[in-house]
Amino acid sequence: MSPFLRYLPSGRRAVALAACVATGALLAACAPREPQTTGTIELDGFHSRHPIVVEEGQETLDVPVGIDSAHLPPRLAASVESFGRESRRQGASGVIVMVPSGSANESAAHRLSRDVTAALTRGGVPAHAVERRVYRAVGPEDAAPIRIAYPRIVARVPHECGEWPAQAISDPGNNDYWNFGCATQANLAAMVDNPADLVAPAQLGAPDATRRAVVLQAYRKGEKTKAQTELPATNASQVSGGSN
Repeated sequence: MSPFLRYLPSGRRAVALAACVATGALLAACAPREPQTTGTIELDGFHSRHPIVVEEGQETLDVPVGIDSAHLPPRLAASVESFGRESRRQGASGVIVMVPSGSANESAAHRLSRDVTAALTRGGVPAHAVERRVYRAVGPEDAAPIRIAYPRIVARVPHECGEWPAQAISDPGNNDYWNFGCATQANLAAMVDNPADLVAPAQLGAPDATRRAVVLQAYRKGEKTKAQTELPATNASQVSGGSN
């Protein structure tokens, strides 16, 4: 008990004690609340506001087509061929070639679609796996591209970044603003080569039995088990903690 309360009469002591309890309750109510956490991830943090989702999407490549184009340029042909190889690496069942209709370059696009199909075939896509479709261009004066696409698993943030539903300086709890971390999550999802790695780690490859036998033999003989480069004598003191 506080020395101040110890020397008060019993009636005043009760009133003072009640006042202290009430004051403590008010101060506790005004204190900032800690965010709820599960493990090490904040429930109201950017991981929950901007999650990375893995879902089915499309990988696309737009091939520009001029009005008077007769053939696919070698550089574009190489890009289409590489696109076809990547589609096979990703395990796609086929590639869709979408040709514009109703545009100023409609005739040229139909001519170049044959070159696009040939480039995809050189990239390893079977001819029967190339599906040709027609899409309506925006306007007759539009030089619409040939769009090629294949389905694949993609990782992304399920909404656009840059939204500000509330002012960043209006939070008395000093919590993260809503848009915090969105660009980082979106960039991380875009940089992942295989989105399946976000779901489960890749399996380890088979061990090198020959290398393992060499290491065990060196261990039994008391030799070094891996290649090591001897440091020059002039650097030995620096590595061991510096010169005196």
